[in-house]
Amino acid sequence: MNKKDIKLMFFLAYKNIIKSKSTFIVIVAVMAMSFLSITFFSAIIDGLSYEFEESMIDGQTGHLMIEPSNEESFIFNSDRLEKNISKIPGVIGVSSRLESNILITYKNEELGAPVFFIDPIDEQKVSNFHESLIEGSFLSYKDTSEIIIGSDLLEQYAPIDDTKKRFNLRIGDNIILTFNNGYKKEYKIKGIFKTGSKFNDDKILINKEEYFSIFNKEDISHKILVKLPSRGLEKEYIQKIEALGIIEQINPWETKIGMIKQFVGSLQITNQITGFIGLLTAFATIYIIIFINVTNKRKQIGILKAIGIKKKIILGSYIIQSFIYGFVGVIFGNIIMQILLALLASYPLSMPIGDVVPLLTIGKLLTTSFILILASIVAGFFPSRKASNDNILDAIFGG
Repeated sequence: MNKKDIKLMFFLAYKNIIKSKSTFIVIVAVMAMSFLSITFFSAIIDGLSYEFEESMIDGQTGHLMIEPSNEESFIFNSDRLEKNISKIPGVIGVSSRLESNILITYKNEELGAPVFFIDPIDEQKVSNFHESLIEGSFLSYKDTSEIIIGSDLLEQYAPIDDTKKRFNLRIGDNIILTFNNGYKKEYKIKGIFKTGSKFNDDKILINKEEYFSIFNKEDISHKILVKLPSRGLEKEYIQKIEALGIIEQINPWETKIGMIKQFVGSLQITNQITGFIGLLTAFATIYIIIFINVTNKRKQIGILKAIGIKKKIILGSYIIQSFIYGFVGVIFGNIIMQILLALLASYPLSMPIGDVVPLLTIGKLLTTSFILILASIVAGFFPSRKASNDNILDAIFGG
């Protein structure tokens, strides 16, 4: 095929497009909407997944979680272990925790809740509880009779129509906590936190020294959380921590969020179905419109062939036409998507786990764009090939 043939293909494609501008606009709009249906929901799910993971990292797991070996219930000599890990270059923070369940009593009302016993200073290096205070102030190392309580345990922060049992408590109120060894003590509420994640906002935070006093133990922990500069460095730092001779289990955050992965996985299946439907919609639209177009132009195609225009040029012109439909539609889809992403970055979606910002990688944008353009070309190829293969007389007199 020479340059003259290629120029002729582009000329015929151009003429077909400008003669039916309304058709062009409709197809471009359908392609753009198909692009959005594939990418937007995917971006929402990826943003939701990321927010789930961040809420767990910031509230419960850190980037790495060190737990007792299988034979033990506690990590012993945890203070020394914390100091050694904190000396590793690049480690942002290290904090040990003890965990338990308690019974809260307030004005003859009772409610069970999980509690984290923390070092107030170290905790601020690995979690976002201190940044999520909405009332009061965070614990200090001297606070042995004060607590920080999560908003999910309080009536005033309950969602509308939520019937879950909660307390009507304010800063400065006193409550009685009963621990699982039977020990009871009155504590004053010093602060209220709200991370926006239901995984974290049902907790109570107490100074770790209280655990040692209540259970008559010292220098132990259930977990040691390690904060790293960013995700993706877990394997590297596991090796560095293991080099210290640590025998305890060192788990990256991914291994501690199994339920979340299952939930997000089910959403991803829905996303794939939605994307497939969007792709089929685009394919069917291009196919039908090109089919109608070539059917209405059978006589014109027959005349073109009669005057010596090669059938591969006619076929090529419709393939180019289909490519233009797909390419322009994808361009507009990308523009609309970027506008939506910018808007939602400024005004995130408010969800029970926190504010969700859609996430969409360049790779996913390029992949979706390529697939839609390819689908457009394929959808235009089949009806065009049939028309270009028609007998000249049948095309002229049958059209």
